[in-house]
Amino acid sequence: MNSSRVALIACANGFGHVRRMLSLSLALREQGASPVLIAPNEVVHRLAATFGVQMPEVLDFKSRTTRADLLAPDAYGCWMDDMPVLDEFDEVVSDNLVEILALRPQAWVSGSFFWHLALPGFPAAKAAYAEVLLEQCRPRMISTGLFAAPYLASKTRLFTVGIYGLGPMVRAIDGVDLLVSCGRGGEVQASTRGLLRQLESEAQPGLATVWVEPELYRPDMPDWMRPASYTPAMYGRLSAAVIRPGIGTVTDALLAGVRLFMFHEPDNLEMVQNARRLVAAGLGDACESPSQAWRAAMEFIATRQARDRHAASMRGLDCDGAAQAARLILADRFS
Repeated sequence: MNSSRVALIACANGFGHVRRMLSLSLALREQGASPVLIAPNEVVHRLAATFGVQMPEVLDFKSRTTRADLLAPDAYGCWMDDMPVLDEFDEVVSDNLVEILALRPQAWVSGSFFWHLALPGFPAAKAAYAEVLLEQCRPRMISTGLFAAPYLASKTRLFTVGIYGLGPMVRAIDGVDLLVSCGRGGEVQASTRGLLRQLESEAQPGLATVWVEPELYRPDMPDWMRPASYTPAMYGRLSAAVIRPGIGTVTDALLAGVRLFMFHEPDNLEMVQNARRLVAAGLGDACESPSQAWRAAMEFIATRQARDRHAASMRGLDCDGAAQAARLILADRFS
């Protein structure tokens, strides 16, 4: 048993970052540490309720790190202006936010890419500042091996782990539902809305339920279309997911054994990389649009051999990333 106090700072650009740090906080606590999740309290509450896990200790913090914030040509690392004092913590883990190195050079960095190398139009001065910090500190970084960008190994002391589970795992066995989700962080809502309009005008497909991105759901949709709950129970009912491949939704679908049919905005390098790696691992298909992804998903559902091949690809998936990351952080401290 150790009593290490560990700060976990979550990026605000999508729920996936808070989800990953919540998963890590639970794993650290299981190994005897005292983690504090520095993230929006309402988001942590929502995720804990959705996944049926215990609330961690939370320090309510809304980092200014949305896509718009990251692309704004303002002061370097401005999200840290409101950062609480970190002196009491033995270790600090910053998810996708390298600017923490200016305040805490020995901090761990978490994630699978760097924003300044993934977002087109990222301000040059802020990108240069991030590169200086990386060169000066060469931080320890923990990344899910399935998604890790190739440049991480040369810019950090990289440790790769599996994907981060959260809550009870419900495996989809002969699932009969399908998810259509585009997330909050992208620019593909219009094409996803077009697919949903098309589905509304047609007869119910050979599926029990189509779970729909909540922001695009309307009460007057057919009764076989329902707003996605993103709970383990929902994922456990799926056969396939038509999604924009953000790591949070992708991770939950993979944990349930669900096949991924992916679409995304073409200039988002994070999404491009995620899709390519998942295709290479045999876990999904890259599609040009939500409509094309829907057609491919329906063909997959109707083909027993394709479903068997997908099940075989899933067998090698490492789902113990949070526990592995927690062991790295704690072992490094006492080594």
